[in-house]
Amino acid sequence: MRQKYTVDDYRRVLGKDLEESGQIEEKIKGAYAMIRMNQESRSAARRKKGMKGLIRGMSAVAAALILSVTAFVASPALAAKFSFIGNIFGSVEKDVSYQGDYSKDATQLVNPEEVGEDGTIDSPYVQTDQGITFTISECNYESMAMYLAVSVESEAGFSEDFRTYPFTGESGEGERMDYRTLYITSTAAADFAEAGSYKWDPAEGTESPYYIEGKFVDEHTFVGIIRVDLMHMEIPNDQIPEEFPYHLCVTDLFTDPDPKKEHLEGTWEFDLDVKLNSAGTVIKEINETNEKGIGIGKVIKTSYELNAELVLPESENAMDYIVAVCDAEGKLLESQGYYSEIYSLYGRDVSKVFIYVVDYVTFMDECKGNNAYLLPEKAVFQTEVTF
Repeated sequence: MRQKYTVDDYRRVLGKDLEESGQIEEKIKGAYAMIRMNQESRSAARRKKGMKGLIRGMSAVAAALILSVTAFVASPALAAKFSFIGNIFGSVEKDVSYQGDYSKDATQLVNPEEVGEDGTIDSPYVQTDQGITFTISECNYESMAMYLAVSVESEAGFSEDFRTYPFTGESGEGERMDYRTLYITSTAAADFAEAGSYKWDPAEGTESPYYIEGKFVDEHTFVGIIRVDLMHMEIPNDQIPEEFPYHLCVTDLFTDPDPKKEHLEGTWEFDLDVKLNSAGTVIKEINETNEKGIGIGKVIKTSYELNAELVLPESENAMDYIVAVCDAEGKLLESQGYYSEIYSLYGRDVSKVFIYVVDYVTFMDECKGNNAYLLPEKAVFQTEVTF
């Protein structure tokens, strides 16, 4: 089966409450399985007749449920799309390393109303090539990063090896994550009105997105979130405008970095009109240092993440120091995404934060994890910020 549907799924579609029933759910699954087997070979009239036959014998509640769902979704493929469009953030935002309530302030790029009767979607944010449909259905544009909710659907189905490639960590001991990583080969470009056209290219110091964190819903569908970093873009004047067009082109999908493993190649291109949401952004100018010139410049906090700017004299190397941040309870914040100095605020009390600049070796040997209580003693500089 391409997709498992629960009673809760149908409640959301129909907007009404139903009593829990394992029998209803099983009959729904069975009904859709039979529809999938016959949908290509039967004419519309025979499908209609077949549907009546399937419903016959079910309980009154189950029959009403199937008929009601049919009125909204004309095919299983359409049902699958309808289930995820507009709700990808909600389904995976707590299962990735860069967690956040992105669904709360998300902008819809693709809506269920755009799904045609044949299950196709006429939208520039839905691109199909080589039997793979890549969709960007929602977005959340914060001042430090852009978050894109995506689904990748394979018409033929992803191979078992592609879906089950394990994450083993550096130790090779089989470490597991709650999420899966789908790697992408991509190029991206932004057009800034004030700075002119600027390509996001690794050769110029800023990489294009290269992975999606999420999960395989079934053998045909992967859903996840792309985090596009804005803090480390090397642009003139270091000033990103509030609005700009962004172009993303994905040309390869893979789950194993080994080039000899399975790769799914194609061309999926998107043009996004970015409008940054700065409503939740707070900037605190600290600009304090110790006697050696080591300290913190400005602290930026958005709705989802925080960054404290390290200040060093020219004689020092930034790689020799760690900027550690603790929440109001004194617990270390975790990194948000690829960059270790950008911290996640998800589920934390950050009405007040404690910021420490620590020698890298000292931090790694003495202050990690449960030893965070040693930070005030070991830090070469420290400050606290109230938001």
